[in-house]
Amino acid sequence: MSRAEWERFLAGRHVAVLATLGPEGRPVLTPIWYLYQDRALYMRTGVESIKARNARRNQRVAVCVQDERPPYKSVTIHGLASIEPEKEGLDATIARRYLGAVGGAFYLRTASGAVEQSAEVTLVVRPERVVTQDFSPETPLVGRLWLLAKRLLPPWV
Repeated sequence: MSRAEWERFLAGRHVAVLATLGPEGRPVLTPIWYLYQDRALYMRTGVESIKARNARRNQRVAVCVQDERPPYKSVTIHGLASIEPEKEGLDATIARRYLGAVGGAFYLRTASGAVEQSAEVTLVVRPERVVTQDFSPETPLVGRLWLLAKRLLPPWV
């Protein structure tokens, strides 16, 4: 994918998988909501979460964002994570992005208290290296039409 294509892909609504390195150097993978803006990924997490502790110890991270529907696409970003104070309004922006206006407002009023266990920080990852996959060009037209129809048909068809 070109830079414009992968940036457009990241602007879509996908759940990312953040890879940090644990204390023993082993990868720790965590699904996480994100916002791609100003050529950086912004993610919220608890100040004492495993993600934040790992990123404090070793800033090297990778983030994979994929489309789980065929034909498959993915963008994997390698970079350094910086931990910044909670960015004002980021909670509302991300909640609306994933849940819509009504769901996002409901989440902020009710569910966020159950999910957020401590003060929040913002993890910011600026891409140093980007690896992409897009299997769309290899999928023949008849296959693409079938995949489109599958999105509209009941799952048992």
